[in-house]
Amino acid sequence: MTIFDPRQNSIGFLRLLFATLVIVEHAWPLGGFGTHLGRTENNVGFLCVEGFFALSGFLITRSASRQSTGRYLWHRILRIFPAYWVCLLVIAVVFAPIVWRTGHSLWRYFTATPTAVGYVLNNSLLSTMQQGIGGTLASNPFPNLWNGPLYTLYYEFICYLVVGGLAALGVLNAKTVLTVGAGVWVWLQLIEVGAAGVVDNRQATLTVCFMVGSLAWFLREKVLTKSAGLVIGVCAILVAGLTYVTLGFHQVGIIAFAFACIWAGCVLPFRKVGVKRDFSYGMYIYGWPVLQIGAFFGLQKLGLPLYLASTLVVTLGLAAASWYVIESKALRLKGASAPRWLVGEPRLESDPSSRRGEKGVATE
Repeated sequence: MTIFDPRQNSIGFLRLLFATLVIVEHAWPLGGFGTHLGRTENNVGFLCVEGFFALSGFLITRSASRQSTGRYLWHRILRIFPAYWVCLLVIAVVFAPIVWRTGHSLWRYFTATPTAVGYVLNNSLLSTMQQGIGGTLASNPFPNLWNGPLYTLYYEFICYLVVGGLAALGVLNAKTVLTVGAGVWVWLQLIEVGAAGVVDNRQATLTVCFMVGSLAWFLREKVLTKSAGLVIGVCAILVAGLTYVTLGFHQVGIIAFAFACIWAGCVLPFRKVGVKRDFSYGMYIYGWPVLQIGAFFGLQKLGLPLYLASTLVVTLGLAAASWYVIESKALRLKGASAPRWLVGEPRLESDPSSRRGEKGVATE
């Protein structure tokens, strides 16, 4: 029997932890305290994003296996886009004008280039084509970039579409996921060998983590049992840690790390975190802009601890507002009636535990 319980797990805790650690890691370069934490090519922040993708691959595949493709895509859109669009608007209408007003007249803000309207429209479909607004943040230690982490949402939604496409074709199974994941892994190795520093390997790296999570869902009755899970989980942690500090992380370490995150989500005791309210998404999308505003007003000059602590407090408040005002209300539309041609019929899932309900993983 699998140790994964859809209603009682610590995946919500891990997501909140990863989102918080991303902010902590970003405080170094954005505050001018030095380079990223950890290895340059795989810093602590990006390691947390890899963990996000592994957990998403696991839960998203569960979702796609149980729903029609139309309903599945509708749920993914509701989870990502409403809060994302509001975040873009908050940056364009609140954050950037505050920075602009410090040295300019406010009436010229909306005509300055690149424009605030362009920031919202150009980035509205997740592909972040415009990074700055009107030259704001030009004096920051990490200049002109209002929300660096948003690019990963585009990569994640591509993974959602891949899983949804496989489900629509009726080939969403362990064999197909393994084939796709292996193909992306080979591509990652080719980049590492022949085009490191020339070709961006981030999407390939994150997709591998996502596919490990997806494969773990299909193999959960074999690799996420009490005995096998313990052995494989501990070995995965050791392999991930060893390869991270030495060599081979992009060869075998990311696979081990991705599985270790899923196993930890099943066995850690923090099972109430994120069940009723999930602040992890809000923490992730608001952490960077809050760090940038703090750096603009010189808060980092008071020292890293105060700079980071104040950022976490403000970001938590924004994440809570995002959850209560936007995300939770959007998620209530999951069950909204829709034409049969869009939502279709739900897929039957052989595992009875997967039909217990959405509590604990509802935000996926």
